Amino acid sequence: MRTLSWIIILLFCIVCIGGLLYFLPVTRDLVIDVLDDLPVISNYIKTDKTKSQAELLKENIEELQNQIKSLTAKLKEVNSELELARSQLEEKDRLISTLRSELRTLKSKTERRTQNIKKLAGVIESMDTKSAAKIIEEMEEQRAVEILLLIDREKAGEIFRFLTPDKAVSLSNKLGWGG
Repeated sequence: MRTLSWIIILLFCIVCIGGLLYFLPVTRDLVIDVLDDLPVISNYIKTDKTKSQAELLKENIEELQNQIKSLTAKLKEVNSELELARSQLEEKDRLISTLRSELRTLKSKTERRTQNIKKLAGVIESMDTKSAAKIIEEMEEQRAVEILLLIDREKAGEIFRFLTPDKAVSLSNKLGWGG
């Protein structure tokens, strides 16, 4: 009888310790696996054949690592696109700067040319009509038109009297005075 009581006490202790270990989250799966291997006890234990918490956490970690890899690849791609856009923007800025410089140069040249034409128009307007007509006759037609537009219309009309008929017709057509 004494041995029987010791066996019962021993079994009771084993069951208590197993029960305690069963309810601890880390050791639960371990206890279930050990008890499941015992022939008599395995009949009385319901084993949960679903994945353990450790396995689920492991899968979640792997999934998150895959997401991190994917996001890192996308980040590299976006960074390379950003770098390309940045270099294109810098190139366009350089082009704009160059074009502005060229525009300033052209504007300066145009202003000088306009001033020169105005001076020449003033000189021609102050000359006698016959001499002015000789100069206009030999001048490039576009420049002659620009000068004739700047001088007094009456003076221009007097100059036309001394021009050759062909030159007078051509200039009046370019000036918009022709019929």
